[in-house]
Amino acid sequence: MTNDPATNYYVAEAMKPLANSDAQTLRVVKLADALGKLCSGASLNKKALYSYMTETGFADIKGKAYNEAAFLADSTFRYFDYRALAHLCAGSAYLFGPKGQLAPGLLKTGKGKPKMSYDPDNPFVPLPPLARKS
Repeated sequence: MTNDPATNYYVAEAMKPLANSDAQTLRVVKLADALGKLCSGASLNKKALYSYMTETGFADIKGKAYNEAAFLADSTFRYFDYRALAHLCAGSAYLFGPKGQLAPGLLKTGKGKPKMSYDPDNPFVPLPPLARKS
């Protein structure tokens, strides 16, 4: 597995922006958080995350616009499985490292592999949905 989007399908898909900029912001935050928790040795850089959220206007996404964006962002993780996680962990430095192409500095990258082991009976990795706002 590589961190090059030309050879890593999952990294290439993560690099494609969503049509809705609010959904793109939510997807980047959710992906960075998931990789920080699920990749071995990786951790979320909270200072960089807050900076990213400020730059992208995360706090300004409210009401119906937030709910629609959250639905679109969550739908990109609908079939998130161990294979996707492994490839994204390998590409986490490319996506979120100090010179990250998606959002620089959001992750302190680790070993580039998942913390958990592969379970052939259940390869899906459940990610909690983004909370809806009323």
